[in-house]
Amino acid sequence: MRWWLFLLGWLFAIVAQAKQQIAVQKFDKKNHKIFELLADRVDAQNHIVTASGHAILLNYDVYILADKAIYDTQKKEAILEGHVKIYRGEGLLVRAEHIKVKLNEKYELIFPFYVQDSVSGMWISADIAHAKQNQYYIKNLTASGCSIDNPIWHVNATSGRFNADKSHLSLWNPKIYLGNIPILYLPYVFTSTSTKRSSGLLYPEFGTSNLAGFIYLQPLYIAPRDSWDMTLTPQIRSKRGLGLNFDFRMINSHQDKFIFNMRYFRNYNHYTELYHLRNQNVFGFETLSASRQAFQKYFGLKSKLDNAYYLDFLYMNDLDYVRFEKVNQRITDATHMSRGNYYIQTNNHYYGLNLKYFLNLNKINNDRTFQSLPSLQYHKYLAPLGWKHLLYSLDYQFHDIVREVGYGYVQNTIQIPLGMQFSLFKKYLSVGLWNNINLSNVVIGNTKNSYVPNIPGVSKVYGNYFSSAYTLYLNTDLAREYNKLLHTVQLEAVLQGTYYNFANGLFNDQMYVLSAQARNDFTSNTLSDYDYRGQIYDSVWNPSAIIERNPSSRQLSLNLTQYLYGINGQELFYWRIAQSMDFDDKISLLRMPMETKLGFSPLKGLNIYGTLFYSWYYNSLDEVSINANYNYKFLVANISYYLKSNFNDNGINKIVENNSNYLKAGFSNDFRWFSLTGSIGYDISKNVILNWDVGIFKKIRCFGIGLKFVNRRRPVLTDNPNDPLKIYENSYIKLELDFSPITKTNLTYRRLKQ
Repeated sequence: MRWWLFLLGWLFAIVAQAKQQIAVQKFDKKNHKIFELLADRVDAQNHIVTASGHAILLNYDVYILADKAIYDTQKKEAILEGHVKIYRGEGLLVRAEHIKVKLNEKYELIFPFYVQDSVSGMWISADIAHAKQNQYYIKNLTASGCSIDNPIWHVNATSGRFNADKSHLSLWNPKIYLGNIPILYLPYVFTSTSTKRSSGLLYPEFGTSNLAGFIYLQPLYIAPRDSWDMTLTPQIRSKRGLGLNFDFRMINSHQDKFIFNMRYFRNYNHYTELYHLRNQNVFGFETLSASRQAFQKYFGLKSKLDNAYYLDFLYMNDLDYVRFEKVNQRITDATHMSRGNYYIQTNNHYYGLNLKYFLNLNKINNDRTFQSLPSLQYHKYLAPLGWKHLLYSLDYQFHDIVREVGYGYVQNTIQIPLGMQFSLFKKYLSVGLWNNINLSNVVIGNTKNSYVPNIPGVSKVYGNYFSSAYTLYLNTDLAREYNKLLHTVQLEAVLQGTYYNFANGLFNDQMYVLSAQARNDFTSNTLSDYDYRGQIYDSVWNPSAIIERNPSSRQLSLNLTQYLYGINGQELFYWRIAQSMDFDDKISLLRMPMETKLGFSPLKGLNIYGTLFYSWYYNSLDEVSINANYNYKFLVANISYYLKSNFNDNGINKIVENNSNYLKAGFSNDFRWFSLTGSIGYDISKNVILNWDVGIFKKIRCFGIGLKFVNRRRPVLTDNPNDPLKIYENSYIKLELDFSPITKTNLTYRRLKQ
């Protein structure tokens, strides 16, 4: 009987406790709970409900934790005190000591104020904030991405606004502090702590240089629709000039991407004159677009015909167009090839349209640069001709080569390989015997100021070329497995030669001789015009650039390639050796160097590879390239060596002394307490260090600081036609500061030498 009394008392205690924990509940018309107040202890007097001890207020998807909650059932108003935290989902929205919530008007008054973004870790603290519908208007605020207890860096602002829905933060009169030291003041800053696409100001890039002055780039991101967006980035370089970058990105309903970028910068007059810059106004644009199955997407073609287009075009009038993309972008190449193509193909046929535009900023201009606008191609894929071992294919190409100054030309070429391919000795040996027919026709134009040799009875307008050659292939491909290793060997011998050759007009044998003589004997009054025998020409006909004169009749090429694979197909070792012999070379059978390629991975993360060319004719190395890369955990290291010999039959020992001989090395590693990076380039033949840099960097959660010492050779376009590209030795010290997650900046001191 006693156990019944004990059980009954226990049930009453549970019910009583539950009544104390659940103070107020509210349901909507669909009987969904929209409001609930719980606590360890609940007291009610008239229309005032006081909940204390782990008070919890639930409202839709928002829940609030506090030490104490006082709720007015008539006014539908709640006051929460002591360690107040407001959550939405799993993210912390607000932390405070006192909150007043009017549930019917969705109105809040918070004192003091604290809000933190759960994704980036960015937090905002203020003395007082006035909020309405997730818009917080803040006075005397502090913000940082560091720990709130002792932030390494922080921002103080007189006022601000935070949009909790869009994660937008606006600050007026912000000052950035490193510890207690102010390092930067800005009148206004707008930033986003969200990873979602939304219009607004992006994190700025800024730095300082003794040559360019204070550098500031402020991106404005505009995303009106999910299908496209753009970025406007005004920039100022206080000692150099002003500019604007424009980036546009779009993806259409067919999931095809389109990118268009444009850039403009104007150098100040004194800066242009000081460094003799070729262009005071730097500008350019670039576009990138591609699409597969375009006919099906845009013209409703029902067939599965394979077709696609690709466009990558860049135009710029100065190398600085690339530099102005960021605070200081490095330039590694002053040449660029823009291209566009469209193709249609089936299993047997290929049709293509190609455009190529070459840009070389090492020249004063590109008026004399050949451009391929356009080229057409038809290709018949390899197919049997009546018998499965008798094969043929056909390739036709049309080229329209133009330029503003100098001759251009139109070229038609046809290549027809016809041959037999079969295997012997149970497929251990593959044999191929081919006949290759080549036809080419060229018509030149714009020759009014071009020098074309005058040969009696030989056309100066067109030229024809025809050749027929044979090729004999012998190759074998062997493989064998050894426990956990796989070894493959490929052997190949190729014998080829031209047995018939015909040329006339522009490809007449005398054309090669006289045009070469004119190019070698001209005197130049300007950088670009040719003065030949008292007459000025803007170009000299060069048939060798189109078709090689007297191609070799008989050549034998021998190749040996080996691979060694480990577990899961990992390549452990490869070796290739190749030698070509020219039987019609009157000087030496082995004038062409022997090529050797080697690569292996003796340790995990270590890759060693290289190429070696050895000349038997000169009994010397012709070219050597050796590279070693190592990656392990946070360590990245590399070293490379390059040698190129310049041979001359008239020189002593047939070798010219000014060989190319370079050594490069670099590494980076995180040593836990700090990170270290470095690289160096060394010209061995001249005993000169070309480029070097060394940097040390430390990242402490929300803040990073780095110091970098750099020496670079910097190309600059000048207004001097005789020296259009001047190289400066650019030495500088750069201090890098990383304020996560807001922005990175750097302070640079430069010293330029000629």
